[in-house]
Amino acid sequence: MSSTSPRVNRLALAALAACLFVVVTAEYVVVGLLPELSGDLRVSVPTAGLLVTGYALAVTVGGPVVTALTLRAPRKGALLGLLGVFTAGNLVAASAGGFGLLMAARVLTALTHSTFFAITVVTAAAMVPEERRGRAVAFVSTGLNLATVLGAPLGTWIGNAHGWRATFWALGAVSALAFVAVARLVPAVRPDSAPRLRDGLAALRARRAVALLAVTLVAETGFFVVYTYIAPILGGVAGFGEGAVTVLLVVFGGGALVGNLVGGRLADRRPQSALRALIGALAAALAGFAVAGHWAATAAVTVFGLGVVAFALVPVLQTQAVAAAADAPTLAVSAYTSVFNLAIAAGSWLGGRVLDSGGLGLTALAPVGALVVLAGLGLTADTVFTGRAGVRPGRSEGADSARQAL
Repeated sequence: MSSTSPRVNRLALAALAACLFVVVTAEYVVVGLLPELSGDLRVSVPTAGLLVTGYALAVTVGGPVVTALTLRAPRKGALLGLLGVFTAGNLVAASAGGFGLLMAARVLTALTHSTFFAITVVTAAAMVPEERRGRAVAFVSTGLNLATVLGAPLGTWIGNAHGWRATFWALGAVSALAFVAVARLVPAVRPDSAPRLRDGLAALRARRAVALLAVTLVAETGFFVVYTYIAPILGGVAGFGEGAVTVLLVVFGGGALVGNLVGGRLADRRPQSALRALIGALAAALAGFAVAGHWAATAAVTVFGLGVVAFALVPVLQTQAVAAAADAPTLAVSAYTSVFNLAIAAGSWLGGRVLDSGGLGLTALAPVGALVVLAGLGLTADTVFTGRAGVRPGRSEGADSARQAL
């Protein structure tokens, strides 16, 4: 744990949150720029969409590899190196003369994503006392929420107003500022012992770690069945206009911010109970959205609640990932990030298959998503989550080994 003052720690956590903000913004911003990218690069919209797919696949497949290669590097040094690569990738993207080079730049930046996220989360947890780690992770993760609510829309606006290259120039500039903030504010937190890849892989093969990743994959897949298509649902089912849908997405983001902070406290107090309760609440929220989504007034309220529940689950899963593989926290969070991205791809794919199946339509997405999340809840019946396999649930669960690892 860092011995720096609380004020310095808060500034350092803010710098880490800013890093996540720019990295996650870079992932999502391309979605809003697809029409312009298609026209300027003279490719079809589906081809331009490969910039999103390629990024997600690079995160899923390449992330753990990069994490393994940088495992023994000092955390702050690795963080600065990844930020440097990320900045360079966005500058290359901004100056790319064709689709191929732009795709290569996107893949380059994506390769930093999982490791960057992992080091950021583990560093944040290591900077505070054990009983406040969930809240520290939740605070840093607000960068992710703000990227969804503010970063991606702002990047889209910049691209629409000044061309898509301006968005990548802006991302490069902001990431360069984040580099300076990390260099000046984030302490060089070191683990008690140098991590070894063999030990890390063994920790990830532990039953609890595998079970947690499986729960993450299934539960988040169910959520993204709906979230991927939430704008069409709000427009086509609830009857909101384009402007109102944009406002409701901001409302969802507000719920996500609240949920993230609530989830951080729950992760510190009752991580086992919170995990099961929040997955159950997410299934219930999706089922409620299936009904409430037919009317504008109830849909608006449900959207906020859905944001709260879905993003309260994130810090709980993240901190549990560290506890489940306490001997390899960086690898654990990297694996979690890769699985989360796989869930994004799986959820969007499953939602698309539901829509293409004929006769079901947008109204079927929320019930299908709820059922998938319930399957994730069923996985938590495993004794590694219930405490009946020699693991005592509660705040102290995994604390000793996690404290040493961080």
